[in-house]
Amino acid sequence: MLCKAHQKRMPLGGAERRQPAGTRAFAARAAAPRADPHPRQSEGQPNRRSALGLLGGAVLLAGTQPAHAAGGLKAGDTGDWSSPGLAAPIDPSQPKFFKTDSGVRVQVLAEGAGPAATAGDTVLVDFVLRRSNGYFIYGTVDGVSFQPKDVPVGPVALKLGDSSTVPGLEDVLVGARPGSKFRALVPPELGYQAAPGALPQMPTFATKRQLENHKAEPLLFEVQLLRVAGVKR
Repeated sequence: MLCKAHQKRMPLGGAERRQPAGTRAFAARAAAPRADPHPRQSEGQPNRRSALGLLGGAVLLAGTQPAHAAGGLKAGDTGDWSSPGLAAPIDPSQPKFFKTDSGVRVQVLAEGAGPAATAGDTVLVDFVLRRSNGYFIYGTVDGVSFQPKDVPVGPVALKLGDSSTVPGLEDVLVGARPGSKFRALVPPELGYQAAPGALPQMPTFATKRQLENHKAEPLLFEVQLLRVAGVKR
């Protein structure tokens, strides 16, 4: 007979069973909580992918800033306009622009000869009309830009001094001589916004629509004065 103390130490089945040391260590590791290989970022702290995305967005926004904000053209630069367009770099070999008292910016490309045009004269001109950024609207000269072949071309006659001509354009034509050629940036308050029916008018529906869409902008006229017809002087 086993004593009562010995019976308490013995497990059911007769003999005390012991696990090998390696088995006990494996069981301890299995029971321990496992570390998450991809721990979740605490709320309010961006992870690495989010940080890189924010950095890339900042670089993209910096690249799309206006030129004057990025250290390129300054706000007061006039540009070349011969591209034509205000954003073109200034070419020192080209004549400089000057500003008339009324506010039209003018670049004289060629000086004419003969009697100067005055109020009351009718002048014959060829012209090309563009937006200030160089976008083509219409031209009386064949083969300019991508103007369709069915758009009427040819010189137009303008009467000076009777308020029928675009005010800013007339401001430059008065005093010009036959053969002269110039560019004039006409602000909307001296252009078609102030005088929608002023000459020259666009000849087709498409060109009229283009002008209507952009009449609130400064418009760039490139004009060659072909002939001055008026009173004898």
